[in-house]
Amino acid sequence: MRRLLVLMILLTGVLLSATTLEVLWMGWPKDQVMQLINAFKEENPTIEVEIQLVPFGQLFQTIEVRLAAGDGTPDVFIVDGPNNASYAARGYLLALDDYYTDEEMNDWFKASIEEGSYNGKFYSVPYGTSSAGIFYNKAIFEEYGIPFPSESIDERLTWEEIAEIAKKLTKDTNNDGIPDVWGLVIEQIDRPYLLFPLMQSLGAQVLSDDGFVSQGYITSQEFVQGATFYWKLFNEWKVSPQGVSDSAIAREYFGTGKAAMMLGNEWNLRRLAQYPGVDYGLTPFPYFEGGVAVTPTGSWHVGINSKTKKLDAALKFTKFITGRDAVVTWHLLNGIAPARYDVYEALPEVFGNAMWQLFFNEMENTAVPRPVTPGYSQYELMLREAFNSIHYGADPKKTLEDAAIRIDRELRRYR
Repeated sequence: MRRLLVLMILLTGVLLSATTLEVLWMGWPKDQVMQLINAFKEENPTIEVEIQLVPFGQLFQTIEVRLAAGDGTPDVFIVDGPNNASYAARGYLLALDDYYTDEEMNDWFKASIEEGSYNGKFYSVPYGTSSAGIFYNKAIFEEYGIPFPSESIDERLTWEEIAEIAKKLTKDTNNDGIPDVWGLVIEQIDRPYLLFPLMQSLGAQVLSDDGFVSQGYITSQEFVQGATFYWKLFNEWKVSPQGVSDSAIAREYFGTGKAAMMLGNEWNLRRLAQYPGVDYGLTPFPYFEGGVAVTPTGSWHVGINSKTKKLDAALKFTKFITGRDAVVTWHLLNGIAPARYDVYEALPEVFGNAMWQLFFNEMENTAVPRPVTPGYSQYELMLREAFNSIHYGADPKKTLEDAAIRIDRELRRYR
């Protein structure tokens, strides 16, 4: 009886000392996410985790509403990399420099640390990263006698070469005026993430250093030149289909043989498995002749609410979920490209193939994150509208000039 009483007292003490951590997270499949949450709770039995999984389309609004309340919840939240500056500038994120050693900071790609920093301070911990390249359908290339592009970084094709290949592989086999096979489909047809490298390859800077001015940057000769090339893909050469605004549809075009090439992300190494009939290769992200190689990067980060009342528990969770073992598990479950070097070393059976090695080299050497500005959401939205108009035929120069006026008006609010 006495032993039972002691046990009950101990259990009561544990329950009373337990901390409940509120976490706001991307709406990935619950069965996947809970494997990591349960593993954390096994290591930290005195910390309960209340996790809210929010679909992508509702996530950013939900984060804004919750953080604006200022009550310290959620304690931890998922951060889309380019929004890091916005949250940091408004005081929503806790600066983490004092909680991470130099050795720990060296675990991540340099570009990932850059994306998680603002004004010289480190605010959000990389959870994943990304890259992109040109996927090509081997059967279509063989059918029309086009040599396979090289998978070697040292033999990267130019955009001019890609355009010529796309012209040769755009085919209207039934002569109805609509191609049955398109030369090139763009997975994220209007997103700056995938389009900025065109302009940056030509030397364009996409925003001022302080993050508040687009005039003179998205209206520069180099930026307009890249946007004009993009316009030609859809309107002059007609090698890319208009209106394919959903990544899944672009992937379907490629996976079902309706497109010979796809400019797309590393996640397709897993997602194209739904199209077992397509035999594909991968060639590096192109650059313009006379320009430099630039590739997109960036993904999810993890941040701690600056007003949390449960800092110790929040730090434990953040370090666990972004740590090597958890990120290994998360890649095997979900396929997101790890931002940690040691995960690539831990899974040679996954990352040892030529395609993953290509993406790894890009993430380490040519990756440029999106520009740092507290007004990134507005900046991206207006650029997406501009790119959409351009791909439907609007004049690139005039469209970008109009967009710059609107963007700068919005960015002035953050000065």
